[in-house]
Amino acid sequence: MNRIEKTVLIVIAAMLFASCNTDMPNYKKQLETPLKPAPQLVFSRYEEMLFNLDTANFQEGLKGIQAEYRPFLDGDLDNPEAVKYLKDFAVDPFSILLYQKVKSAYPDLSEVKAVVEGVYQHFIYYYPDIQLPTKVFTCVSGVNPEIPAVLLLDDALVVSLDWYLDGDEVYEKIGMPKYMSERTGLATLAKDLGVQLYKNHVQVGHKQTNLLEEMVYAGKMLFFAEAMYPTITDQTLLGYSESQMNWIAENEGKVWADMVGNQILYKSDYELFRSFFSDGPFTNEYSHEAPPRLGEHLGLQIVRSYMNNHDCGLSELMQNTDLQGIFQDSKYKPKK
Repeated sequence: MNRIEKTVLIVIAAMLFASCNTDMPNYKKQLETPLKPAPQLVFSRYEEMLFNLDTANFQEGLKGIQAEYRPFLDGDLDNPEAVKYLKDFAVDPFSILLYQKVKSAYPDLSEVKAVVEGVYQHFIYYYPDIQLPTKVFTCVSGVNPEIPAVLLLDDALVVSLDWYLDGDEVYEKIGMPKYMSERTGLATLAKDLGVQLYKNHVQVGHKQTNLLEEMVYAGKMLFFAEAMYPTITDQTLLGYSESQMNWIAENEGKVWADMVGNQILYKSDYELFRSFFSDGPFTNEYSHEAPPRLGEHLGLQIVRSYMNNHDCGLSELMQNTDLQGIFQDSKYKPKK
């Protein structure tokens, strides 16, 4: 290839990039930020240590790793009941199965590290004065719904890898609904971590008022999670299936027109909140094809529309508690 041909290709590539960038929504352009290196993160695999302890000398083994794995072993290891609880978990066949699944899915932590570091980099860009924990622990929690998949402590980040087995059949064994097991890909970790960062460091107090303000409030949290990992797809961010994404793309305007026409935006009764924010396989009030939590989706679109129409930084948006004002200034108008 001669010099002229190379030059032509470079010009064409630049034109294509410019065209793509022009088509990109304004809010997306704002999320393209220059990133600094993440702090040096130290990853430790608690599941490897726990499931490889000698069960004949289990108590001694726990004491040997207690100092390094304090977030999990902060209790009294001279207490027989505490030791028995941990041992029962470590020898339970289902726990062992989950550990084996995690070990197979994540033989090393390179993919997990990439997600965590990516979220950290974006958070540090927006909030450079907030110190995040640099110790990251992975574990197997037993897919316990009472234990968050991501736990952000003062001095450590804990990630339960058995929540991220990408729809493995193991979830069916514990009776997890399909709509939930479909949200177990690794990309969901980016959303979960973003949400935890939001709740721990960014969230401003909110008193539940009406349906509209609750939608904008939920939309702010989702927009923040998106800002922490801008390559995340809407499907992952919202936890919808592909068919549900298609449904809302075709019916968003109809849903909005229905809410406006029935004058429910400023109502606050329990049934309305349940209809628009409860999780489940679908929103029965509309269709078995309609995704759940329609209020979250609409709130996200309102916030995106607001950011499209304002030269507003993420921190400024997060500090803005005038949810009604955000809606009014958003100029949100879905296609019918």
